[in-house]
Amino acid sequence: VSGLGIGQAATQDAVQRLPPAITLAFAPYGADVTRLAARAREAGHEVMVQAPMEPFDYPDNDPGPQTLLAGAKPAENVDRLAFVLARVPGAIGVMNFMGARLTGEAAALDPVLREIGGRGLGFVDDGTSPRSLAREVGRKAKVPVARAEIVVDSVPRPDAIDRELARLEEAARKSGFVLGSASALPLSIDRIARWARDLESRGILLVPASRALRQPS
Repeated sequence: VSGLGIGQAATQDAVQRLPPAITLAFAPYGADVTRLAARAREAGHEVMVQAPMEPFDYPDNDPGPQTLLAGAKPAENVDRLAFVLARVPGAIGVMNFMGARLTGEAAALDPVLREIGGRGLGFVDDGTSPRSLAREVGRKAKVPVARAEIVVDSVPRPDAIDRELARLEEAARKSGFVLGSASALPLSIDRIARWARDLESRGILLVPASRALRQPS
C-alpha cells in the first residue's frame, strides 16, 4: 500500500488497521514522514520509500521537487534518490511514485536501479504503467525487481476494489504467489482490512513485499 506519510490520519489508519504483513510505502514529502515510518515499523510493517519519477505529462503532472527525470544526468538522479532514501530510514526498498516515462526508458532507469541495488535494496514497480521496463532492466543489472500484477484500486469504488481483491486471491491460488498494489485511500484501506480478516481460514497467507523481491523470475 503506497502513498503513506502525506495525510497523517490515513497513515495512522493504515498502520493500525492493515495486517503487519502488508508493506507500507511512504512518499518522501510529508512533514513527519520519518516518525510515521518508524511507527509503522514498530507496528510490524515492512517499510518502503516512494521515489518520485517523471510521468509522460511532466511538468503538468509534477511528482515534486526531487523528481527523477528521464533527461537528467545519472549523477543528478542518484543525488535525488539519496535525498528520498534519507527521508525514510530503514526502508527495505524503493517503489515508484508516478514515473511512466522514466520506467519506460531503459537508459535512464538503469543507473537508478543500479544505485538501489548497490545500497542492498530492491525496487517494486506499482504496476500502473504497462510500458514499464523495470523488470527487464533490473534483470540485466542484477538488481531485485518485482512488479505488482494487480492494482487493486485502479477504480476507486467499493465493488471494484472487492472484485480486484477476489481476483488477487484467485491468482494466488493458481500460481502460488501474487503481488498486488493499492494506494492509501481511506476506501482502499477499509476494503483491504475487511478482506484480510479471514484470509488464513481461506488458505491464503499474506507476506511482505520483500518476498516478491526474492521470487525467481
